[in-house]
Amino acid sequence: MQTVSIFNRNLVIFLVSLALINLAVGFYKSFYKSKQSNTNQINYEIKKMNLSNDESSGTSIDYISKAGEMLEVFKKYDFSIDNFLKDESANLIIFSSLPDDFMDIEPVNDRKKLFINTLLPIIYAENLKILEDRKKILDWWSESQGENFSRDFWPSWLFELSEKYDTEDSNLGNLLIKVDVIPISMALSQAAIESGWGTSRYLREGNAVYGQYTFEKNKGIEPAQRDTSKKFFIRKFKNLSESTRSYFKNINTHLAYKSLREERKKLRMNGEILSGLKLAQYLTSYSERKQDYVNDVKKIIESNNFMKFDNSNFIN
Repeated sequence: MQTVSIFNRNLVIFLVSLALINLAVGFYKSFYKSKQSNTNQINYEIKKMNLSNDESSGTSIDYISKAGEMLEVFKKYDFSIDNFLKDESANLIIFSSLPDDFMDIEPVNDRKKLFINTLLPIIYAENLKILEDRKKILDWWSESQGENFSRDFWPSWLFELSEKYDTEDSNLGNLLIKVDVIPISMALSQAAIESGWGTSRYLREGNAVYGQYTFEKNKGIEPAQRDTSKKFFIRKFKNLSESTRSYFKNINTHLAYKSLREERKKLRMNGEILSGLKLAQYLTSYSERKQDYVNDVKKIIESNNFMKFDNSNFIN
């Protein structure tokens, strides 16, 4: 009887221990899965610099979640600033966001380099779309022998393009003033300032690269130190490309940057480089800091040698 009792007691202990182990394993799996689900999944796609936006590079979209994986992707597809400047067949890697551990990258210069490598292809790709729209307008205008036909006779794509750029008259020359590229140097410099080289809360939480405002609460992030009398939010975006596209439209359509667009037109008509240093002087309305902001934009362009991107002919 005593032997049976000891056996039953050991059996109970074994079963209880087994149940506790299963419970612990289940808890660990649940915790690990929860931790994984909270990791920001970032998609990316590969494009060729010499392909139009209507053509496919043949590379499917993939995903990463860590800064180290992002670095490996750049290495795998051999993307570097030198390759970007020299090789028209270089790969463009378009990431949707920056990874959650971006701020952990050390030293700071490595973090800045990754920031530039991430934004550079996106800025280039958005400029390429604008150049394609610009060429389409010029080709149609040439076929029309330079006539400015009434908007009633425009093809639907041209009408839609004029609506996109907030242009109501039938003068295609006025439309072309708006449908033009943003110097890469200026876009990179402003991105660095507005996002703190990729470290700002607005970029991390809403892909807000350029600090654009919105007055719709559901579309923005409330600034932590906003004056109580002000009601603006920092606009959030689905991805970095959408944020960059919105910034481009702001520069190309807002009345505050009319002088910038006029100067860009003069540079183009004179066959000069569309210089970020020259156009940045018309950004006084972009920040409450006015001329101090302009000075900072120019300083970052010069100190990081961003002029080299404007000096390349592939984006003019």
